[in-house]
Amino acid sequence: MLNTRVSRFLPGLVWLQGYRQGVFKSDLFSGITIAFMLIPQGMAYAVVAGLPPEYGLYACIFPPIIYALLGTSNKISIGPVALDSILIITGLSVLAEPGTEHYLELAIALTLLVGLIQGFFGLIKFGFIANFLSHPVIVGYTSAAALVIIASQLESMLGVDVAGGNVFQIIYQLLQQFTDWNWLTVGIGLAGLWFMIYPKRFFKSLPSALLLMIIGMLCSGIWGAQSYGVDVISSVPQGLPSLTIPKLSISELVGLLPVALTVALMGYVGTMSICKSQEKPTDKISARPNQELLAVGAANFLGAFFKAFPVSASFSRSAAFRESGALTQVSAVVSSLFILITVLFLTPFFTSYPLPKALLSAIIIVSVAGLFKYGQMKVLYQQNRREFFILMTTFVITLLLGVQQGLLLGVALSILMVIYNTANPHMTELGSIQNGSLFRNVNRFSEAVVRDDVLIFRFDAPLYFANKDYFVENLYAWVKRRESGLLKYVIFDAEAVNSLDSTAILTLQQVIENFKDQDIEFFISNPIGPVRDIIKKSSLCDYMCEQSMFSTIHDAITYIDDGVNIHAEEALQTND
Repeated sequence: MLNTRVSRFLPGLVWLQGYRQGVFKSDLFSGITIAFMLIPQGMAYAVVAGLPPEYGLYACIFPPIIYALLGTSNKISIGPVALDSILIITGLSVLAEPGTEHYLELAIALTLLVGLIQGFFGLIKFGFIANFLSHPVIVGYTSAAALVIIASQLESMLGVDVAGGNVFQIIYQLLQQFTDWNWLTVGIGLAGLWFMIYPKRFFKSLPSALLLMIIGMLCSGIWGAQSYGVDVISSVPQGLPSLTIPKLSISELVGLLPVALTVALMGYVGTMSICKSQEKPTDKISARPNQELLAVGAANFLGAFFKAFPVSASFSRSAAFRESGALTQVSAVVSSLFILITVLFLTPFFTSYPLPKALLSAIIIVSVAGLFKYGQMKVLYQQNRREFFILMTTFVITLLLGVQQGLLLGVALSILMVIYNTANPHMTELGSIQNGSLFRNVNRFSEAVVRDDVLIFRFDAPLYFANKDYFVENLYAWVKRRESGLLKYVIFDAEAVNSLDSTAILTLQQVIENFKDQDIEFFISNPIGPVRDIIKKSSLCDYMCEQSMFSTIHDAITYIDDGVNIHAEEALQTND
């Protein structure tokens, strides 16, 4: 058995307990399968990020091994991701020209910062930060980012150069240069798209991207595609990169912080969402958010010294990871070793057999097309128009202004929605059904009976400073609708209230005093333990006693009718 401290610091070793030959065979096959995906994807996503293709291979070697030791999930594949790549190019291209030495230094420094930020958040137990990215924001952002990535690859597919801009500006520039399109490049790109899509219908496990690369390189070398104006990758350095430490000024590092925060947050959110969605009760260990931050942070930080760019978990690759039979992160180590062999011995083939960039673009387009979530947009439109508005706002802003702006606005809208929902929670009047045995929303149950002398209501949220005015306004509105002089009792069903702050305590005191002036008694029913504790320790205790706090609404009604609180002691207990 592993030492507890060792297994807590290196959770990946837990999967090796009881490791058998059969498990290794499954991991070996899966590792080779994922390597076939990672080689073309890594190179392609590096190009998307404005980096040399070999940086993508480096990102597939070192970070996955580090995550295999520190990570808590055996269901995700760590490596380059399309969304991270588009964040990198949009964030760094305003600071330096892609492809230049300064741009490469910025990319390495960015990877270091991303690792430091994620590691720091993990150390201070900041894993909950992922909760601020709501589902509508993620769907809107990823769907728009997919279109942005696809648009960015169209110039390689058509053989022309554009000045950049948003999706619509890029398409407009491409159409303007229609007469300059390289039709051989267009044909190669379309053939690549066909090869990535059509054969998959019949051979699900076919490594289409790798086969497309190999076939494309052979054809390009034999027929000399470069001599016909086809843009190619003809040089990939052989061997491992030397240790690199970026030399940037403090002001440049500070300028990278907004991009680094965005990449760090999105990378972590993507990783955790995959971990949690695939987690099973039978797993040896559960995915731990803070440990995942440390694991991905360490993978990025240490990978940066070997010219890797930011990595995280990929949705499509993680699905293939599981489908190919991966049982532990040993599969990722096998993939890394396979790619290491490629870097050490196979990269010289690019000189004789250059790879057309249009084929890399075809691989990227097909890989990210699944990020466009039309089905989820449609479902959200039917279920919740308010959240659909957040989704579409994030989507449109991302398309028009950029991925960072769209993401930040989406997060801001989500936080505002949380504030609005807690400041305006569900609050309803209750009536009795089934001869007083149950009490339900009068707006949902037409048979609910409401007594003239009793007002019963429920408040479905914590009562605190932000919603106390909403609470009072609705309560007084119900009181004003009652015929003058008939209402004698108000019962506050506090079952859904999990906390009271000092403002809420003062508000309830004022409400009780106002009702007392009108000869109306105020009762609380169903208060949970923490709420009873707060009442008992606060000045509200002077207003609430065993005659005014009840375990159930039925007990309160019994007291009103018979003058007996049959569960008085239970109502005042604090052990919930």
